[in-house]
Amino acid sequence: MLFRYRRKLMLVMGIAMLVAAAGIGGLVAKYNGELPDMIELASYKPLLVSEVYDRNNKKFGEFFREKRILTPYEAIPQHLVQAFVAAEDDTFFKHEGINLLAITRAFFANLRSGKKSQGGSTITQQVARSLLLSSEKTYTRKIKEVMLARKMEQNLRKEDILYLYLNQIYLGQGAHGVGAAAQVYFRKDVKDLSIPEAAILAGLPQAPSRYSPIHNPSSAKERQRYVIHRMASVGYITDEQAEAYVNEPVKLYVWQNFKEMAPFYLETVRQLLVAEIGEENVLDKGIKIYTSMDLGKQMKAQAEVMAGLRALDKRQGYRGPVKNIIEPEKVAEFLLETRNKLMDEFSPERMLKPDGTFDPRGPLNLGGKNEKGEPMPPLADYIPLGKLVEGVITKVDDASGLAFVRFAENKGLIDLDTMKWARKPDPNLRSEDAEIKKPSVALKVGDVVQIKVSSKDFTSDRLKDLIAGEQVDKKNPKKKIKVKPKTGLELPNFKDYVQAELEQDPIVEGALVSIDQRTEDIVALVGGYDFVRSKFNRALQAARQTGSSFKALVYLAALDKDYTPSTPIIDAPISFEEIVEEGQDTKAGDTPETKTWRPKNNSGKFACKVLPEPLVLLQTFNKIKFATGSF
Repeated sequence: MLFRYRRKLMLVMGIAMLVAAAGIGGLVAKYNGELPDMIELASYKPLLVSEVYDRNNKKFGEFFREKRILTPYEAIPQHLVQAFVAAEDDTFFKHEGINLLAITRAFFANLRSGKKSQGGSTITQQVARSLLLSSEKTYTRKIKEVMLARKMEQNLRKEDILYLYLNQIYLGQGAHGVGAAAQVYFRKDVKDLSIPEAAILAGLPQAPSRYSPIHNPSSAKERQRYVIHRMASVGYITDEQAEAYVNEPVKLYVWQNFKEMAPFYLETVRQLLVAEIGEENVLDKGIKIYTSMDLGKQMKAQAEVMAGLRALDKRQGYRGPVKNIIEPEKVAEFLLETRNKLMDEFSPERMLKPDGTFDPRGPLNLGGKNEKGEPMPPLADYIPLGKLVEGVITKVDDASGLAFVRFAENKGLIDLDTMKWARKPDPNLRSEDAEIKKPSVALKVGDVVQIKVSSKDFTSDRLKDLIAGEQVDKKNPKKKIKVKPKTGLELPNFKDYVQAELEQDPIVEGALVSIDQRTEDIVALVGGYDFVRSKFNRALQAARQTGSSFKALVYLAALDKDYTPSTPIIDAPISFEEIVEEGQDTKAGDTPETKTWRPKNNSGKFACKVLPEPLVLLQTFNKIKFATGSF
């Protein structure tokens, strides 16, 4: 009886196993039919970054959908490969696409947590998922991933798989692949990376944001330490070397935003190229683009346009502070934020220390002395002269005509002489007729204002004259007259303050195009005050009268017609008649009409004398001769 039951049980189990095997076989066949074609090395055409250069081969821009610099496997240093293998898949060179132990461990970990928290993927599986499958966390996708990984191992060399992996993997800060990541984080070619730098990159694939060395230096250092010790345990380096590398500072760089260098010019180049060769070629193919722009002149042009617009805007009056803050804790918070932002702008470098911190910035220092008790310089080294910064007005003294301002860890004085323009805007008044007489008309304590640091040493001719009993004669500005000296002034120690000037962002806009007259190359192009504020390119997109800039073309045309600098030209009324032919403004069969054009001066009046004077025309002639290199 027992024997008969045992035979039945074995038969049932056998049938169940056959059914299970058939089911698995069916699933394998089904999933195998759904797998994408296995990638061949020659067919790997990833998205690449295109680079833009000026006429002197200086890089000033990039176009890309994915920032990637394709790097051959032979150009990748061996210790970088070892760092990624040690961190991500230390049995990579031994397995055939899957690591059953890691998959089993991940399976039970997911059962315990009740969610898909671990994957146990090998490097080959990661390549299969990244290139050919979706990233959704399902068991169906995992089965396909395993099958595809096995297929890849049968058709590709280990080095080929690593080549695909190291060029495809996302490493944060917009960088895809180790070539781009080396440039983004270290501003180096990948071949020049050290082991500590390689270990930082190898720690990123798991969570690029969480282990970002720029935004989370402590976590990045912890992850780097893990990678280096894994390299030692696998046998790539010794324990002694590991300790040395862990304790080695690493220089990092903040991501360089090329769009800030010449934004209007760069966007114009992009639009022209997209129209000419297509968006895919521009954004995806990694082409190199060489332009006629001179980066030095472009930067100068941008600075001049900004300065000119600011000067024009000041003549319209002062529109008020950015905001007003009185509470001491909010003021301190604002000053600290300003200081850190200025430090970031001053230097893109960051030194990651062995303890996982950057070089200490320390708390905000408003005492004017360093840790040794020595006086600090009046202007911190991270604020260059001419820099526009935001500060808080701490005192307004009408008696001395001074406004006191705090910015970052520095103190400045705004003299009345440099802020007389700060009247309330009124289009019916000329700026020179409405100058303010005291600082309190424009400023009050707590105002957050924009200032320009104009000098490390504060000086004021106005104050000197006030104390000496002198003032400038309004009828003759070169002459001074005696007045009653000002007494009882409470003046600060000027050595503790820098010279500051009140500023504001202009609402007026402008543009500039600089052309090489000999080659017709566009050397510089500025389409507005701030590309972030407005991307409208006024140099190319705005319809405007050419104004006096057209005079040079008129004079050049005159010279072309054998006019000379002494040719007399009568400023008198003149008429031009033109017969309107059929097909212009007439209908078929109509009698042709005559149109009359009578140009006139803006004033509507004529001088009825010889214009321009020979000297003026001679000066114009010489300018044209110099600009064109002709004659």
